[in-house]
Amino acid sequence: MKSAKSDIEAFRMHGNVYFVGSSDVSVHAIDTEEGIVLIDTGYPYMYEQILDSMASVGLDISRVVALIHSHGHYDHFGCTERLKALTGAKTYISRTDNEIVNGTLDLSWAEELGFDRLPTFDCDVLIDPGDVLTFGSTTVRCEAAPGHTAGTLAFFITSPSDGGFFTAAMHGGIGPGSMSRAFLEKRGLSLECREKFFAGLDRFADEKVDLVLGNHPYQNKTPDKLAKTKAGESLLDPEEWRRFLDFARKYVSDYIAKEA
Repeated sequence: MKSAKSDIEAFRMHGNVYFVGSSDVSVHAIDTEEGIVLIDTGYPYMYEQILDSMASVGLDISRVVALIHSHGHYDHFGCTERLKALTGAKTYISRTDNEIVNGTLDLSWAEELGFDRLPTFDCDVLIDPGDVLTFGSTTVRCEAAPGHTAGTLAFFITSPSDGGFFTAAMHGGIGPGSMSRAFLEKRGLSLECREKFFAGLDRFADEKVDLVLGNHPYQNKTPDKLAKTKAGESLLDPEEWRRFLDFARKYVSDYIAKEA
């Protein structure tokens, strides 16, 4: 059985943005005046980990008001139903990927990860590209980032800090497995999702981002960020977003090249 304590220590990244996930998958908490917003909810076995991590950085789970999903894969909505039952929080996902979590489309990636299909549910709020969610003085702009799934979202989170504002951003899915030829052919899906993925990276290139969040910890070197905060270093880096997009492009391009 997985430990109730995460293998990556929870920490405040900057301002009101916290990491409360594990090495398996990222979960981020945004502490706003209207309550706490969670970005993704991890695997089902991470439920106790998330509660422990939040408590360790002084975040009260009862203040969670929103559970926002980057996309409809099993490892990003596994704790949603339990957290919703515990907190009464509203659930959010793209209009497209809601068809995955409610079972209309069998694309949850549960089978590929070796799990039985989760119980299905509909999210309370269906997000369209360009929607802006407001929680007190924090806004979450949601943009389409298709490829990993058809309804994957990128989030641009603007929050107050030090008398001004900073922007944290997360691309909701850069893993190439769900863009592999084998997966797409098995599910009767088009290879066009790859073109859409790369086009999304191009669209995001001019975004002004101060802090990069990872959908999984390897994407933004979360453990290194933890070490930096412990050393008293700031994680704000206006050049990191471009480096991340370059990494994402090479990561998926190399996968496709090896597949060919």
